[in-house]
Amino acid sequence: MKKLIVRAALLSGAVIALNPAFANHSWGGYHWAGDGSELPIKVNTAITSQWNSSVGTSISDWNSSNELALSSQTSSRDPKKCSPIAGQVLVCNSAYGKRGWLGIASIWLTSGHISQATTKLNDSYHNSAPYNQPEWRALVACQEVGHDFGLDHQDETFDNPNLGTCMDYTNSPLGPPANTHPNSHDYQELNLIYDHDDGFTTATASTNFGIRQVGKAPPREEAAIGDSPAEWGRAIHADGQGRPDVFVKDLGAGRKVLTHVFWAIGKGPNNG
Repeated sequence: MKKLIVRAALLSGAVIALNPAFANHSWGGYHWAGDGSELPIKVNTAITSQWNSSVGTSISDWNSSNELALSSQTSSRDPKKCSPIAGQVLVCNSAYGKRGWLGIASIWLTSGHISQATTKLNDSYHNSAPYNQPEWRALVACQEVGHDFGLDHQDETFDNPNLGTCMDYTNSPLGPPANTHPNSHDYQELNLIYDHDDGFTTATASTNFGIRQVGKAPPREEAAIGDSPAEWGRAIHADGQGRPDVFVKDLGAGRKVLTHVFWAIGKGPNNG
């Protein structure tokens, strides 16, 4: 039913959708393989109480998409390592060190599709001002989890006016408008990314998980991504301040991991 409603809305707004400001922030086209219907994805959480509200709200927000059917469950995995779970998302928080970043999202690609994903939320910054405020936790949690589904940013210039979406870089999460939740363009982008049939799926919650096509290897559990840029591989993109914010690490055999970084104000890879 959700998908029928959004299809009608997209058709009625087809002319508007041609505007480049709409739905143009896919992260390289990366997505979980699925059949074009609502894709069930498990989001595991290894978080402490101060993150319950922001992470829980972000999962609920992204579940409002007509393409994703998210289920949340508590994980016993070590949040410090945040080792990925094949076919699922894992969200962790810990004191990862004064390494310059507030949060990182990593996606593992198998034959070009997301096969597992993690989000790390860095308490080394979020336990002190200004990042210990609800709006900062909401912005970072929402944005990093959004990356786990293949979304990129709508804008990467920090001092531009807020767009009212967590997929917008800003130094002022409350704006106005506040950048603490997704907006309609984020949901439209997810519709564009996921509205097709891959013929198989990489999400373990889906009933056809593991069905293979020629050359499509099933997901397998990978090693955790580290906490410093030296462990993320090669930088392939920079944010509006010239700081590298996307890294790729080749794992061989058609597998790689990409990491998206949310840097703290005035921080970067050489300035934690």
